[in-house]
Amino acid sequence: MLLTERLALHAASLTASERALAQDLQQHYPDGLLDSASAIAARSGTSASTVVRLFAKLGYASLAEVRREARSEVTVLLQTPAQRTLATIGRARSLAECVDDALLHDQHNLHTTRQGLDMAVFGAVATAISRCEGRVFVMAEKNSMPVSSYLATHLNMCRPNVQELGAGAPFAVDRLLWIEPRDLLLVFTIRRYSNGAVLAAQQFRAQGCTVLAITDSAAAPIVACAQHSLLVGTANASPFDSYTAAFFLCNALVSAVAQLRHDEVAQTLRRRDALWTGFEADAVDGLRRMPAPRRER
Repeated sequence: MLLTERLALHAASLTASERALAQDLQQHYPDGLLDSASAIAARSGTSASTVVRLFAKLGYASLAEVRREARSEVTVLLQTPAQRTLATIGRARSLAECVDDALLHDQHNLHTTRQGLDMAVFGAVATAISRCEGRVFVMAEKNSMPVSSYLATHLNMCRPNVQELGAGAPFAVDRLLWIEPRDLLLVFTIRRYSNGAVLAAQQFRAQGCTVLAITDSAAAPIVACAQHSLLVGTANASPFDSYTAAFFLCNALVSAVAQLRHDEVAQTLRRRDALWTGFEADAVDGLRRMPAPRRER
């Protein structure tokens, strides 16, 4: 629950000083939570101990957790790293706080992603990927490219014909020349949303292909273009989006596809091991054949 919901739930049990503090927190929510306990106390006419006591009563583990919520609520409306800078790093923090804030944000991202996961949709996405009779194209742009590469690499060991669609108009357009109705597009896009992802999805849909999306909001433009969409949390303690939950969801998808194709995956991985053994043997043999370096006299 957010702070405003917690305050409403505990309203009857608050003391007079806590009610004054609660009123101030609601009035300055969420920006005011980014201040220190002393600053909040001075602003509300209470004490730092009252601030700490109230947050504990509301179920927060620490002031760092309160700040994590505040940063998430502030930054959800801010589109660019530059706009998020003040909310995330504009106030003094120790290096230990930076580490703890990052941990709290990613724990929150993982929890909200899992709690919000519609298992029927997840199952439909995993089934579509595992049963696709054509090619599975994976697409992400800009800072999201590592997610695309990671997912494509591991899906490629679970099924044939997995390709990255690629970033940048020329490369993507060349691939789009040859798509067929039996192909599938899995696109990852988060704010600031890329027009390229939407245009590619529209082209796939126009050709009768299946389009699947992983994004950070039900209001993302890609959702209207996809048959199924999965949502991930991306809040962070820095001005930049976190991809921890995105990788978690990718891991879950790969695991599900491997489970649905368990016999084929087992055979594929045995062939892969044999290939690796051959490559390693060739590499060792090549090293043995190399002439020994001359010693200078």
